[in-house]
Amino acid sequence: MCSVPKGTKLCLRVFNCNRNKELWGSDAEDFKPERWLDNLPESVTNSRIPGVYSNLMTFGGGGRSCIGFKFSQLEMKVILSLLICEFRFSPSPDKEIYWNMARIASAWVVGDHELSPPRLPLIVELAK
Repeated sequence: MCSVPKGTKLCLRVFNCNRNKELWGSDAEDFKPERWLDNLPESVTNSRIPGVYSNLMTFGGGGRSCIGFKFSQLEMKVILSLLICEFRFSPSPDKEIYWNMARIASAWVVGDHELSPPRLPLIVELAK
């Protein structure tokens, strides 16, 4: 363990922690929700990541953790359950998407990301 002098300002990168290949494995950058169906690897459970949810720093931890994280999860679940029941979503086949993960994660169309705001073209159809 190392000491950090009093008054030192730190900038913690949630992105880097949540995608750390030493903790999560070589596929750390892949979106794999099934990771949480089984026991997490010891590298993750022993890492002492200061998060309030599933060994991730997404909602922070400790005295400055997000007080609304459970409410935000509930909101996401309600909205997703309503949308998934009514619609089918698929990526636009003629657009390549680039994910910019600096500051706020955003999707851009490759080739015009410098000319337009972030966007994620989707095909939305009524569910059968």
